[in-house]
Amino acid sequence: MSDRTKRVLYGLAGLAAVLLAFATISWTLPTTITMTDKRGAPAADAYVRYHYKGYLVNFVHPVSYVARGSAIVRADADGRVKIPFRMHIRAPFPLSAPPAHFIDDVYVPRLHNAFGPIAPLTTSRPGVFLIEGETGRVTILDVSDDPEHWDRSLRNLYDCIRRTLDGPRATGAEHETTVTYARELIAHLRREYQALLAAHGQRPRTRPPPPAWHSDAERQAWSEQVDAQLAREPLWGPYLERMWRAELQQLARLDAVFE
Repeated sequence: MSDRTKRVLYGLAGLAAVLLAFATISWTLPTTITMTDKRGAPAADAYVRYHYKGYLVNFVHPVSYVARGSAIVRADADGRVKIPFRMHIRAPFPLSAPPAHFIDDVYVPRLHNAFGPIAPLTTSRPGVFLIEGETGRVTILDVSDDPEHWDRSLRNLYDCIRRTLDGPRATGAEHETTVTYARELIAHLRREYQALLAAHGQRPRTRPPPPAWHSDAERQAWSEQVDAQLAREPLWGPYLERMWRAELQQLARLDAVFE
């Protein structure tokens, strides 16, 4: 074998190694999100759940994959949540794009507010949170004056706990921290439910506006159905007790699985 042939083969092998590395190794830069309440005070008690996901190269429709399981972190005293630098190694086939972090849930106990996700195209949600463009700052509102928002917040918190348990999990020390925080969230959910009942259990329920996309006939049918439900359960207390019965029973199972 001539020296020129050897150089060509070595060059091809080096190119193959570079292409393999490009197809299998990537990293995610660290990210910081700053969260405050509407007065500008840091949301220092915030919890954030995130994971890493990417997309397979598919020319028919997008197919996502989870690169790293759910992790839960806490904000620091200044309301900053730091998502760390990560290296990712993925299989060369099928071809895939490098993964990126995805914020699934945010929960601030003192504001009784759990919501998500927060993605690049997420916009502010009136009465729940405000996003200041692409600055990485989120203003979180107290939802405890509105039983509907508070109930929806508890649903989001329950889903956060359940998806942390049922989905892929973080590993190592990150897993241990996530388990600790997940248990804290279960305790928060129990307290939040009792606080919601105490604050609004005797408050009359009101009919929400009908879906804007319904036709006139569909709106009429919808209104009649909602009015019948309100007649059966005119107060928030009985409604919440019925709607949350199964989820509250599941909390013991969820807590046990984190053993």
